[in-house]
Amino acid sequence: MSEFLERRRNLWQKVQPQGVEAFLLVNVEGSDQPNLRYLTGFTGTFGVLILAGGDALFLTDPRYTEQAQAQVDLPVEEVRGRWLPQVVERLRALGAKRVGLGSTRLSLHLFEELRKAGEGLEFVPLGAPVEELRRIKTETEIQKIKEAVELTEAGLHWILPRIRPGMSEREVALELEFWYRKEGADDVAFDLIIAAGPRSSRPHHRAGPEKLQAGDLVLFDVGVRMDGYCADLTRVVALGRPGSKAQETYRLVLEANRAGIAAIRAGVSGKDVDAQARRVIEEAGLGELFGHGLGHGVGLEVHEGPRLSATSEDTLAAGMVVTVEPGVYFPGEFGVRIEDLVVVAEDGARVLSAFPKDELLVLSGR
Repeated sequence: MSEFLERRRNLWQKVQPQGVEAFLLVNVEGSDQPNLRYLTGFTGTFGVLILAGGDALFLTDPRYTEQAQAQVDLPVEEVRGRWLPQVVERLRALGAKRVGLGSTRLSLHLFEELRKAGEGLEFVPLGAPVEELRRIKTETEIQKIKEAVELTEAGLHWILPRIRPGMSEREVALELEFWYRKEGADDVAFDLIIAAGPRSSRPHHRAGPEKLQAGDLVLFDVGVRMDGYCADLTRVVALGRPGSKAQETYRLVLEANRAGIAAIRAGVSGKDVDAQARRVIEEAGLGELFGHGLGHGVGLEVHEGPRLSATSEDTLAAGMVVTVEPGVYFPGEFGVRIEDLVVVAEDGARVLSAFPKDELLVLSGR
């Protein structure tokens, strides 16, 4: 049995108790590409999947027919012109009257158009059943994520000896992205964050024209996508000898990072894991400077479930892959974040990232 067939069967078993006779997943111009890829292997930007018991059908337009026939382990039908009525026609041919919609990413406009075209059919939003299945990774998926992590780390090892005062953040980001692509990455998993000096206090700073200066802390939040799966890693380095405040902050964030990792195991809530790491920073009197959640799931998307945060209602399960990324940010001065990717196990956490973090790495400031 192919991995995609097994996933579709698991999905049907999950949604059928809700009384639906068919399941519909629509990816229009990439709106739901990760979910469609998870269920079929298709990487294009337009595709429609219909499941109805033991029947399954994939539809796409002429731009992707040949690609779909090569990637998808299902009958592929080509739609031309107005595709929604053709989808409804297939649903009627299957005898489906109650159709489950398998994503929260379907736009309101498309939902209304679907209802108009499918007069007499009942379309039932099912929440996010595919995303729920995607949370728990197989060993094959975990290996793909690990390969993405390894290439991400190799890029850091390559770029760090090359950065100098006077280079712009954007220059560093572009050189690193080019190296990643040259070495086999599908793409970067997100816009690489290279944040130097006072800009490192902005958790999601975008690399700009500003120059690196001697004495800066430089925050690297980087990750590649390999065979569809993402990595996400953050390290901070000093461009020249750091001050005592920077070193103390680094040690504090490292302690919080380790506390978060130590708290991870199957059955623990995302809220409790966040609390263990957050407590370290709060006890140092800096809780207000840690303004985001501790972590999130990673897979076909760089941000997916579960969440590790003070408001999370998620419970961790074996096979989930999550980030642990505490941070402390002094506005206008500097910020420190240390992020690792870990696999949840029954008895703890398996750390996928191996880039050194035991002490603040000091680079030449010349």
